[in-house]
Amino acid sequence: MKNNSLIIMIAIVFAVTIAAALIIRVCFLDKYTEEKVPKEEITAASENVNEESTKEPEDIISEEVKENYAGAEDAVVELVERTTTEGNGEFKTVYDRYTVSEVNFTDKTDVTKDYHEALANSDGEIGDGTEISFREAFDMSYIGLDGWKLYEELIKQCGFSTDFNDVIFDEESHDLTGQNLYVYNGKNEVIDKLLWDETYDAILDSKVCYQLTADDKMPEYFSATVSYKYHEQVITKSLYLSVSIVSGKEG
Repeated sequence: MKNNSLIIMIAIVFAVTIAAALIIRVCFLDKYTEEKVPKEEITAASENVNEESTKEPEDIISEEVKENYAGAEDAVVELVERTTTEGNGEFKTVYDRYTVSEVNFTDKTDVTKDYHEALANSDGEIGDGTEISFREAFDMSYIGLDGWKLYEELIKQCGFSTDFNDVIFDEESHDLTGQNLYVYNGKNEVIDKLLWDETYDAILDSKVCYQLTADDKMPEYFSATVSYKYHEQVITKSLYLSVSIVSGKEG
């Protein structure tokens, strides 16, 4: 019982730490995509990347990594969606969703919390989240899924492509920040999901990518950003998804 309590405490600390780190990551990536490029239609690819100076990864996710995820005992899922509005001398950011969930595959239990209201009422710092169900947060269930299957289903659910090789390495961001970002070439449904029920005059820019970990061949998190103009305002909607394994079964 003591060991189980210790594991749960570690997982909770891990989830809170990731949630705090994600805010920094979200803020940085949004700042990086401030440059607006007019386009006639939505596209998830960055057409301004110099293909001659890019590199395409091969076999992004190794079988070893898949096995580790499949044998996971615990995982932390983070989903952040926010809207930034600029115009008329104003700059406003609203968190539409900010969810962190700790899933225990062994016990088939989870602790899922919604932090977007807590952030709205705490001057940008994470307050106490509201506990909700996993299905309410992600519109799906993890029952019957292992860590790898959950990873795949969440990516699809959010509208990101699972073709991890149909991408272009973002050389510019790597030179500036050292990040290993890969921009999707093809269309991703996540942009359509972000624009669902939105009214706009023109799409200015969009970008869908993932960050690759430095030590493992595994997308660390996925991000999508789309900017559009509505009257005198420029509105940017962003979504970030991360699925992190806390522990895996040793073979």
